[in-house]
Amino acid sequence: MNQSTKSIVEDTVIVYNEIEQLFRIEIPFLLVFSTGYKTITTVKEVLSDPILRTWKHCIFEEKQISSEELKMILDMASSDRSFASIAKEGPKELRHEKALKFENNIHRDARWVKTEDLYKLNNGGTVTLGKNNFTQSDIKAFISYWVNSDIDMFWRLEIQTYFETVDIVDGLTVLHFENSTTVFTKAKSSETRKKTLLFLYRSLSGFLTLTAWAPDEFTYTRGELDTMVRNKHGVIDLLIEKRQLDAEEQSADRENKRRIRSRLTQLDDEIRDYGVFYDNRRATLRVPTQ
Repeated sequence: MNQSTKSIVEDTVIVYNEIEQLFRIEIPFLLVFSTGYKTITTVKEVLSDPILRTWKHCIFEEKQISSEELKMILDMASSDRSFASIAKEGPKELRHEKALKFENNIHRDARWVKTEDLYKLNNGGTVTLGKNNFTQSDIKAFISYWVNSDIDMFWRLEIQTYFETVDIVDGLTVLHFENSTTVFTKAKSSETRKKTLLFLYRSLSGFLTLTAWAPDEFTYTRGELDTMVRNKHGVIDLLIEKRQLDAEEQSADRENKRRIRSRLTQLDDEIRDYGVFYDNRRATLRVPTQ
């Protein structure tokens, strides 16, 4: 049937059904709104089709995505779907109850994303946010919340920012890596939080990466660094204990001060045995040279 009697959407559905029947397998539906798609159809028309609504992965490639278009896609968010908007321009204001609720979320223009959307992350997959309106205080407060949360909020979060790592983790007990912007810390383990080893890294491209791991499963680089982290993450527990004892000592009586100082001396020796030294009062793990 020619184009005059059938829309592009209907033709696409026919082709998809024929392919599925030919190969007799269920094909995860990849829906792409490519550059120039608006000359032949609309987001509303596409998402009104029962077959096309079964998509598993959606990519929006047009230069600009409107608040109406983004809202229609967010309405379909679920934990078994992925959405990537690589549009250069997106809405500056939008509130949606399903913001960042896909398993994987990418927004090149994320100015519409609010800090409360980050705080609502719960056992999510990945989130990548490009251009945004977050301040240094916003990011610092969120990282503190993430570290102290009693749930696994996400596996990986990337935020475009040029704030220095040392500034946004100030106040937290962290382990720095020698000659690197990489830092580690730990969260308290609980029934609802298993990924307690927290990794923070700011790349030269201007993205801050936050990831959470079960301590013995860290495999970020798939190299020697991973092995070193899995073998030495225990030193972070010692650093946390040391900071707590330092605070307790301030108000302790004479007998408890003696006990605390004895333990602090022991902790210093144990921390040093891990290959940790202090650089400008920052606990730093020495990385072996190749």
